[in-house]
Amino acid sequence: MTVFVSWDKDIVPPTVSQAAEYPGAREPMSFKPITDDDRLVYFAKYNNASLGRVKNLYLDWARVTGPMSPQCQELNRLFSTCVDGNRIRIPPKLETPPQPAPDSPPFILDELHQAAEGIIRNWQWRVPSHPTECGDYSLETLEVLLSRDDLMVSEFELIQLTWRWCRVNGAVFEDFVRFFDFNLLSAEEKQWVMSQLPPTLEYPMLVQNALCQSDLLEVSELHDSKLHYPGIRWKRFFSSNEGRLGGFMEAASKALELFHRKLIVFRADERLTVAIYVPRKLEKARDSKVDDNVRLFAFPHSKGKETSSRLILPTKVNYHLYHDDNRFQLYEGQIANSWVFITRGASDDSSYRNIEGVRNRRQARQTTVDDGTNFDFRTSVALDKFSKRLQTHIGRVRRNGVQGAVRYHSWLESSGHY
Repeated sequence: MTVFVSWDKDIVPPTVSQAAEYPGAREPMSFKPITDDDRLVYFAKYNNASLGRVKNLYLDWARVTGPMSPQCQELNRLFSTCVDGNRIRIPPKLETPPQPAPDSPPFILDELHQAAEGIIRNWQWRVPSHPTECGDYSLETLEVLLSRDDLMVSEFELIQLTWRWCRVNGAVFEDFVRFFDFNLLSAEEKQWVMSQLPPTLEYPMLVQNALCQSDLLEVSELHDSKLHYPGIRWKRFFSSNEGRLGGFMEAASKALELFHRKLIVFRADERLTVAIYVPRKLEKARDSKVDDNVRLFAFPHSKGKETSSRLILPTKVNYHLYHDDNRFQLYEGQIANSWVFITRGASDDSSYRNIEGVRNRRQARQTTVDDGTNFDFRTSVALDKFSKRLQTHIGRVRRNGVQGAVRYHSWLESSGHY
């Protein structure tokens, strides 16, 4: 085997220091079993504010005296102690580090930070005054670039690159609109995109209304419910296409508690998608009376005369809604009279229960979710509350698996009007 080794003497350190020790803090003595209440109290009182203060003091002393100075070594030991949540006391002599002298050499972290800021400034709001930068790309190269998910550029930078390519090659920018996720843009960036597109109804819908880029619903399906208008500026809050479907209810519960207007969309059956519009904040883990304020939408994906009416309905007086990280339930009067019920699904663990290691079992379970053996959530929808004809057309939706782990995603909209 032939080996060649080369190095730059300017970046090889002249001395090699031994790594700092990590002395474990002494645990308090306990003469009784530790209970769940003890753990709750511990985590409730846990505070890591000292970590940031010790870190900042360490960097200030390192700028002046270097990381091997006695002050930095003492702060390093304090950091090792408080990183696990133990209380520390910073000596007064370390609380006021001196300022670096004007002629002192630059600190390496400051130089790296300034270099990173320069790179960001050069890319942010880059004026496309040099369109030849990407003009030599072929159409196939550009399409491959736009189809990748692991690019180290923002969505807006990718849009500007495509716009410059179109200028050089005489292409139509509108032909590439479907490649972009406009939900990732700021309001100012959306306005820039709108200024480059022709004044039609289609493009404002795609740019301003994130629901029009849903994988669960086609724009044509949104027409009857008037949810496709650009004036309804929904912003995506959660997508199971970007994260695990297992986090759906946690994200839904958070949105219901934080935002005033929410639209929850999920696929309850191969032939049916359901949307729920909730126009006010609802406290978590509590039955909230919503009366006739909630509106439900049914989107059957197979058409027939049975699906021609009563697909958009409000709730009635005495309707309640309950939500937490594990359950969503919309019901009238009593829980037994539910319209929509979503809960975590029981799992068939026969294929992975004997696998060793928690991580390996989780991966094996996710495989069963991907292949449809298990579901993270199951739902029941009383379709007869829409209409008997719709229930006859779709069939009963009872403990159906919520589909969205691979191909579909659920939308939670954080703002908008209906």
